[in-house]
Amino acid sequence: MARSTRPAPAPLDGVQVPVARSAAGTTLTAAQVCSLPMEDLLAQVRAELDTTDITANGFFGYVTVRESGRITVHTPVGLDSDARDAAIRFFITKHLGLPSDLFPSILQVDVFHLGSEV
Repeated sequence: MARSTRPAPAPLDGVQVPVARSAAGTTLTAAQVCSLPMEDLLAQVRAELDTTDITANGFFGYVTVRESGRITVHTPVGLDSDARDAAIRFFITKHLGLPSDLFPSILQVDVFHLGSEV
């Protein structure tokens, strides 16, 4: 039987809070993803930021994941800073498999698994 590498939920005032192990080996909650300074968050999850020229209505970006586990979060050129910050944190939350209930329900993620030749 396979064992999960995901840490058990952390108790917070008697409530179980889902956590994920970051690339740096620390654990993160969705609330921490939303509140850590961006530079610290990116370092903990081994993420880089980039932009995309895709500017379709309702498009907030995408994430690429390397075999090493390092991620790049791409957001549209011209996205205002608050929307960009929220999109980056949302994508990281989803990448870590954490609950996304702290974000507007209109935000969605489609996952595509591409071969290694991309």
